[in-house]
Amino acid sequence: MLVEISKAQDIEAGDGTTSVVVIAGALLKACQELLNKGIHPAAISDGFNVALIKAKEVIEGMGTPVDLNDRDVLIQNCVTCLSSKVVSSNSDVLAPMAVDAVMRIIEKTDTNVDLNQIKVSMKLGGTVDDSELIDGLCFTNNKVSHFAGGPTRVENAKIGLIQFCLSAPKTDLENNVVVEDYTAMDRILKEERKYIVNIIKKIVATGCNVLLIQKSILRDAVNDLALHFLAKKKIMVIKEIERDDVDFICKTVNAVPVPHVDQFTKDKLGEAKLVEEASAGSASKTIKVTGCPEQSKTVSILVRGSNQLVLEEAERSLHDALCVVRALVKKRFLVPGGASVEMEVSQKLQAYAREIYGNDSYCVRQFGEALELIPYTLAENAGLDPIGFVTELRNKHI
Repeated sequence: MLVEISKAQDIEAGDGTTSVVVIAGALLKACQELLNKGIHPAAISDGFNVALIKAKEVIEGMGTPVDLNDRDVLIQNCVTCLSSKVVSSNSDVLAPMAVDAVMRIIEKTDTNVDLNQIKVSMKLGGTVDDSELIDGLCFTNNKVSHFAGGPTRVENAKIGLIQFCLSAPKTDLENNVVVEDYTAMDRILKEERKYIVNIIKKIVATGCNVLLIQKSILRDAVNDLALHFLAKKKIMVIKEIERDDVDFICKTVNAVPVPHVDQFTKDKLGEAKLVEEASAGSASKTIKVTGCPEQSKTVSILVRGSNQLVLEEAERSLHDALCVVRALVKKRFLVPGGASVEMEVSQKLQAYAREIYGNDSYCVRQFGEALELIPYTLAENAGLDPIGFVTELRNKHI
């Protein structure tokens, strides 16, 4: 149960997974004490619900409003979130990036953010400071085909995304074709060549000049002969597009994935001002697609790092920063940190418990006392005297 609570917190808020487990443990202990007093579990549940509604009122009363147009305030919040991370020294790069990414994909009236519209790609090499926000697409694991001198930079790109294979068809079952003489072999090669040429002609007829080919598990998605013909027609080829990335790519360039060559028409093509292969240090390359249609509310972030550990930590920290901005879009106010919220709610609930009667009074008081575990734990972790610290903090809140 505690693991599921922690997962739900990570999905919803992106941070505070430890705090939520600590609070859950404190509430379970409070439940045990209430059960020992002979209070029924249903009554405890109802009482905790009363406490929850009151706690929300207290927190909302403490909040100071935030204006989403004030970029500096949003960046400061992201810097606070990143200050406890390994990459805290790079917060001046990552925080503005997270804010700008979220603000590009939402309208000012939106009350939620779909983080699936922000694609975070990782590329080993360079430093975290080399990370960049790309208004379009970024491929880090895919390579442009250099076979037969194919183009690596295309302006005013017409982008086609195909889900069929540019290679000779195979038999459905594991059959073998036995060729006994050279003429039959020659005939097979001619038929294969003719089959591929027909497909390439249909692709060229649409005006497509950048071809994205989805990875195939059945056979080779594209063979050398097809790459040779595509290079002669100056069509840029990007192979092995993952199935999971197809939706994001289509949304960004405004393309439609094509499952069969007969359905490959001009209206299925996406657009971009520039598609180019860029160097990412030493021998590695990245592919950037920029100048995508205005209506595509998507953005890509390229995260760099000198080693795998730093790279993964930077990606996790960036996700937390994005979640902070998303939380501010959902509820546009701020509350103080350092367990001051928990202590204020605790005091207000214990005062409220004296105003109400019956089982709810017991439950609300226990709920309030349980929240004092957060300042106690923080004080203990900071090397302070927890009892003295919590007592002093409580006096200041009364």
